[in-house]
Amino acid sequence: MYKIAILDKDEAYLERLIFFLKEHHRESFAINTVDSLDDIDMEVMQCDALFFGDGVEVDGALFPPDIAIGYLTEQEEADAQHINKYQSMEQIYRRMMKLCEADEPSEAECAPQKPESPGAPKEPDKPFIPEHYDLKGETVTQDGETYRVYHIEEAHADRLAIRMLSGNSIKGLFRVQYRDGSLKMCITGMKSLYEYVSENNSPRDKGKLLQFFADMAATALSLEEYMLSADKLMLNPREMYVDEEKGSVLIPYIPLKGGRPKDCRQCLEEIRGLCSLLIEGIGEEAPRVLVEKEIRAQEYKTTEESDNQQKNAPDSLKLKETTQALKKGPIPYIVRKRTGEKILINRNLFKLGKDASYVDYCIRDNPAVSRNHADIVRKPDGLYLVDRGSLNHTFVNGKKLADNEYRKLADGCLMQLADEVFEFRLK
Repeated sequence: MYKIAILDKDEAYLERLIFFLKEHHRESFAINTVDSLDDIDMEVMQCDALFFGDGVEVDGALFPPDIAIGYLTEQEEADAQHINKYQSMEQIYRRMMKLCEADEPSEAECAPQKPESPGAPKEPDKPFIPEHYDLKGETVTQDGETYRVYHIEEAHADRLAIRMLSGNSIKGLFRVQYRDGSLKMCITGMKSLYEYVSENNSPRDKGKLLQFFADMAATALSLEEYMLSADKLMLNPREMYVDEEKGSVLIPYIPLKGGRPKDCRQCLEEIRGLCSLLIEGIGEEAPRVLVEKEIRAQEYKTTEESDNQQKNAPDSLKLKETTQALKKGPIPYIVRKRTGEKILINRNLFKLGKDASYVDYCIRDNPAVSRNHADIVRKPDGLYLVDRGSLNHTFVNGKKLADNEYRKLADGCLMQLADEVFEFRLK
């Protein structure tokens, strides 16, 4: 066991670092804390290593040569003595161990030992979320990217957690940007877990859902390494997002100061709430999902969003008639001329634009296309294209549509959104 002392002016950071070391590496270190350089006494001088935070002016010549000196810093790691504060706790521990072992014959890293049960630091007697907070996110589009944004006053923001979330790629969590009270998380090309489960409710989809739950548990268990608390994960399926390309689910972490730790009952209630919402989504979407499963056999690309009209009336006669029409009649789709991609029109109201959280087909790689550029609308006599006030206009066979003008689509006609061309087809 090495005897160490730590002097860091960031009290919140120091408290969390010491808690982690005592919880997971109690047999490696005997830890002393020092409030200022004036408090360094003979007992501290007998330590194996001293660690100083930013802003502490240290004269190494004052200390015996056999004492290792380390610096916990927010700056770049200039040498072995400098340890970046915002990497994982396990990495910080290993760097501290290397400094302590510098004069030892073996440089092997010390393996983590089974922790004992230390007294946990007292949490502030505050509620997790202040009553005046409304943490429902809003969706915004900036520079062709889509974000979920949460508003957290700077006085209530946990700056240490924000630095961890912005400075590390933590598996299962969004990498965040925080500025002027706004916490931003990029969701470009993703769909909410609620939507994903609503649209993927077959027996073969069950394995993927279970994998998502396993990944969520692994994320929660890994957070302590980054001085984060699993209690501040937002387990709301409408706010959690699935990256289908990577096959992963991302959870928002809400970096608010304070909060009481949740007990087992509260944890189970939160998980139950998550499952209840997912079951609710499956119940609302089941008829539409059956239609999609039939259509997927045609080997055309399905879309990302649900049709609100179908969602709100899943048992209506109109939906049943639509289902039969899709099974028996011509199947409408569009072909993106630039890429050859085929997109199935499997909604009564099919939205086109570049806001992935709002439209049914996202044209994310063309900045000339508006957020909600145009809709394809099903009427009794066929499908119509309607412009929704787009900046760069909508055309059918080269003829511009006025705002909110409906133009009927015929097999083989060309639709143009700004400079993005599609061919409308009926199979």
